[in-house]
Amino acid sequence: MKELGAEDNIVAGVVSSDEAEESKPAPDIFGLALQRAGVSPEEAVVVGDSIWDIEAAKEVGVRVAAVMTGGAFSRAELEEAGAYAVYQDCHELLDDDFPEEHNPTES
Repeated sequence: MKELGAEDNIVAGVVSSDEAEESKPAPDIFGLALQRAGVSPEEAVVVGDSIWDIEAAKEVGVRVAAVMTGGAFSRAELEEAGAYAVYQDCHELLDDDFPEEHNPTES
């Protein structure tokens, strides 16, 4: 977060894969993150770089933005899996005022 210059952004519910019972596409890690952050799925956003991230987040009802830094999936594949926004990398995501500019629940 420091390297990205994102220290001032609201980030809560950080969880490592070692803390989840089952790995993605099982939703365990995102359920734990929601619990730790004390928010509902509707209040959260997952940023992932794979279709497994998207599938797992959707299973617990969290919307997903994707970054293409993982290199395994194209923009089209990430969108088809259900990402509501796809960014080239985390810098582009932050430059776009994420998540404020892309909140699909606001009209």
